Formats: sequence, structure tokens, C-alpha cells
Amino acid sequence: MKLRFIVLLLVALFALPVLAQDSASHTISFDGFGFTYDSSVGTNVSITSIPGDPPDVEQMGGPEVPHTVFALYSDKSVPEFSAPGEIRVYRSADLADNEIRAEQLEQLQTLLNDRPDLTPYMTADVTGANTLPSMPVFGAAQILRAQAKYIDTPSVSGIAFIAAYGQDVFPFTGNSFLYVFQGLSSDGAYYIAAQFQLNTTLFPAEVPANLDIEAFSANYEQYLAETVDTLNNANPDDFTPSLTTLDALINSFTFDS
Repeated sequence: MKLRFIVLLLVALFALPVLAQDSASHTISFDGFGFTYDSSVGTNVSITSIPGDPPDVEQMGGPEVPHTVFALYSDKSVPEFSAPGEIRVYRSADLADNEIRAEQLEQLQTLLNDRPDLTPYMTADVTGANTLPSMPVFGAAQILRAQAKYIDTPSVSGIAFIAAYGQDVFPFTGNSFLYVFQGLSSDGAYYIAAQFQLNTTLFPAEVPANLDIEAFSANYEQYLAETVDTLNNANPDDFTPSLTTLDALINSFTFDS
């Protein structure tokens, strides 16, 4: 907690001149990693160093490995749980000895080496058989993906996509979706996992109070397919933050050489 407090204080002090200039763009650099983000993504940043768990810890997703979390948010205080925007930086070497995370690393490395067409991944998938890499490890299935693409910069290469995660059969609302990026630094030494909460008016703000869950469940697969189509045909500005803004954030990632 002491480290987190110090980092938050330093970030706040660093950001004051930028905010005073009424800039919409802010740049963060910590421990060799940096990025630039728009205020529409968040007005505050907290940086937390996660030490990782002992390798014999038994919990959902297995023991956590050491990494750094950059949390972006606009509330007055740090969110108690996950923030609307999070960027996690792992050392690839730390993932190799963790079975669950090593699988994500290997799948991402294979995708980036082979560069297959990502269209087959842009489907509904309640079985989890055709998922894209995703860290941190969720306690829910990656049930659909849309607008998947490769992103390559001098500093990172990876994949970005819209995803939804769930454990039950239920309609989506406007805040059910995440923008996800999974990438590797140019030297392969770091795995960067980013996720940002999306909001969209393409789906209702709330689940209808008169929902007939039995009728809905009977047509769930068709509903998922229609959802993927809606997301794939959406424009970047149909989402808040805009997908264009989030792509720009990913493209700003840098590592000290």
C-alpha cells in the first residue's frame, strides 16, 4: 500500500501541469513502460506493482504472477475492484512457469508468428473452443469476439478485439462489452494486456423487466450471432470511449530500450 500511495502521489504531481494546460492528452511513464491516453478514457491513473502469489496457491485462475497494473478511471477515488480501463505489463519469463498463463502466451506468440485471418474468431462461442488470448484470467467464459485485428508498432505487436464474458444466458446491455488488447513487446520480453469498458447505445441500457427468459434461452445462439454481426458492423464512434481513441492509446505504448 505504501508503494501504491507513493506512485499515486507522483502521478498526481506529474499530471498537474498537463491538467493546468487543459490538455485532452496525458502521458505516463513508469518503470520503463509508457503510454499516452485521452481524457475520455480516464482522468486519473493509479499504478500498482503486484508481487505475485506463491506457486502453490489454489484459487480460480491459478496463482497470480508478478506484474504492474495501470488503472485508468474518472471517479474521485481508486475503484475498489477493477477500473474501467486497465493496462497490465508482465514479464514473459514470469508467465512461462505458470500453466494457465503460459497457454495464453503461447497462443499469442503463435498468432503473431503465423498471422492467420482472424475472421474465424469473430463468432459466438459458449464452449470456449475458439477463444483469443486474454489476460488477466477471467472467472467467466469469453463468449464472443468482434472487430478483431492485428496492431503493430515499433514497440509492440498484438491483437485488439471487442469481447464479452459471461457465465449465464442473459441479454447484453450497453456496458456488456470490453475492448481487449493482448500484445508482446518488440523483443518479446513483455506481455501487455489491456482492457477497457465500452458503452454503446447499440444495446439497451437495462435488461427488460418483462424478459421471457425461457423464450430468450431457446434462441440464445441466434441472439449471440446477431450480436456479433451488430458489433462487427458498428462504427468506432458507436462506442464510448471511441475505438479510434483506444487504438491510438495502444499505438502509443513504448518501452525504454
